[in-house]
Amino acid sequence: MKTEELLNEILQVKIFIKKHNPTIGILTEEILRKFLSTYLPKGVAVKQGFIIDETGNMSKQIDIIIYDNQFFAPLYRVNDIVIVPNIAVLDIVEVKTTVNSKSAFHDIIRYFYSVSKVLDYRTKKRLFIYNSATTFKLNEYFHNFNHTGEYQMFDNDTFYHLPDTITGIRSSYHLGKNYINFESDMMGYTSYNYLDDTNKDISSLEIFFKSIYERVFEYNLSKTNKEFRNNTSFEIKNEKNLKNISVIELFNM
Repeated sequence: MKTEELLNEILQVKIFIKKHNPTIGILTEEILRKFLSTYLPKGVAVKQGFIIDETGNMSKQIDIIIYDNQFFAPLYRVNDIVIVPNIAVLDIVEVKTTVNSKSAFHDIIRYFYSVSKVLDYRTKKRLFIYNSATTFKLNEYFHNFNHTGEYQMFDNDTFYHLPDTITGIRSSYHLGKNYINFESDMMGYTSYNYLDDTNKDISSLEIFFKSIYERVFEYNLSKTNKEFRNNTSFEIKNEKNLKNISVIELFNM
């Protein structure tokens, strides 16, 4: 699988550069950008840089920006760093090598709060973590987050600013924002985890890539009148082998 090649590249970085986390982080970002740029459908570019809205507000630096380069050009470019208008952006990805503490995760929440204020409402926000805390720990981190103001719970407004997907490679999961209907009606995240034929975790990396691929494919499809959806299906092998479902409940509906 192509995603196995990507995982092996990231593993090689971890082996050869063991004690310099900033370098590992930069290389992980570059490997992921290169992979997405190579294997995503045409019509989009995969860069790093900044996003600007119609009033001139600029985001913090973003690790991966996936934008329509067929109808939009960067407003500014230096090598692989671009500034692009928010209406051109399909997805953004914040890449982290390791997130295993409450403070680190809370910094990420604040980062997404800041960036999402500049994004177009249609842009998907994604968090990609190579070494991640378990979903049990993430649940704890979410509920320990210090909100501004007196109200110390998530609600519809604050939930909007959170990443739409959270992918952990080690602990394997791909959490997506969802309506959760178990004992009560909640909003939060769910992750459907699968096993392959050898009883190993199917890659959350595959699910991550599939979700972005489908996003770009649907976007491209919306720009054409051609009916070719049935001839270009994209499936994950062995998706039927459901292992478990992880849930993070954030607030009542």
